[in-house]
Amino acid sequence: MQTINRLLIFINLFFLQSYLLRFQLGPYPTNLQEILIALNAFTFFILITKERRIIQTLKNLKKHWIILGFAILTLISILTVPIINQTDFLRHGKFLFFALIFSFIFLKSLNTKERSKALTLGAFGALTFGLFSIIYNLLGYNVAADFRLLGPLDAAVYLAFYIAPFFIYSSIDYLNNPKNFKKLWLPLFLGILLLLTRSMGAVGGSFIILAFYVLKNSPLFKRKAFKIGLIITSTLLIASIFYTKILPTLTTEYSSLDERGEIWKTSAYLLEENFLFGLGFGQFQQYYQENVAQVLNKEPLDYYVLQPHNIFLLFLFQYGILGLLFITYVIYKVIKNIFEQKNLTAALVASYFLIHGLIDTPFFKNDLLILLITFFELSSED
Repeated sequence: MQTINRLLIFINLFFLQSYLLRFQLGPYPTNLQEILIALNAFTFFILITKERRIIQTLKNLKKHWIILGFAILTLISILTVPIINQTDFLRHGKFLFFALIFSFIFLKSLNTKERSKALTLGAFGALTFGLFSIIYNLLGYNVAADFRLLGPLDAAVYLAFYIAPFFIYSSIDYLNNPKNFKKLWLPLFLGILLLLTRSMGAVGGSFIILAFYVLKNSPLFKRKAFKIGLIITSTLLIASIFYTKILPTLTTEYSSLDERGEIWKTSAYLLEENFLFGLGFGQFQQYYQENVAQVLNKEPLDYYVLQPHNIFLLFLFQYGILGLLFITYVIYKVIKNIFEQKNLTAALVASYFLIHGLIDTPFFKNDLLILLITFFELSSED
């Protein structure tokens, strides 16, 4: 049973996008990812029952304060804030429920070496899905107007958020031993896929994390050629961000920054009366749709906005002031562990979510919520 449990963990990480395979079980709408996690939970329960460690496992839950924090904050939100959109509430609830379960199973079933293997397999899963996405788009399916790579996903930034953590993880794995060229090709191809998404937030966030790691830890920085390459890459990245994000804002009536400006202006209005308790779990889209035109005094660039594109606003709207305190403490722990060289790789990956989260926050969905909670937990372990 232990072997089956671990195998299911590996399968879940490799097929993290399996939620795209949706179907009905009677009246219940589900997907392959939920089925796989449910099977994983069943085998895990049988395993701890046979080993007579159910009580001990429950006691150990208190060590995983990230998981407990999400669960408690959600419960408080449900009890204190009225839900105006039941569909969005149930959808977000499913995402969180399965993410919490899988993250807990992952942490309690695998030792440090096994976790590393599982996350590396997850990186290969991201590479496989990225290659599939290229083929999918080349065949003419779901092609973005600006030809950004997104595959069958709803947005290119979703794919970028999926690939970037594994790109950072595998890059650091290579940088720890740069003479092992066998480890180079995985981050190399993941980096290419990341560039094809044209998500400047993901590319820029990943670059900041890896540049920080190289400056602080890697022997590569001692080489003059590497320093020159780092300067050139930084220059090209800044130029790309200006050309793709800032310049369209200055020269056109629509850009992603223009849209974010509308989102943040509407968010400021919504916070005036909802700062203490937030809008309720999974309710931002409904409130935004109802208020944006009134706030802007014009038709917005987009009514369909799922999240507020800022991690502080996200946790405020989901959970109120307690959510803001929670994510602030997470940031403190991540930064502290980075400078103390504690759980460094996981803390650096977690910091990517925090950096990119300043302008994009599609965390509360199936695959990304699993990665967010898992890396937050890994980065905060004692």
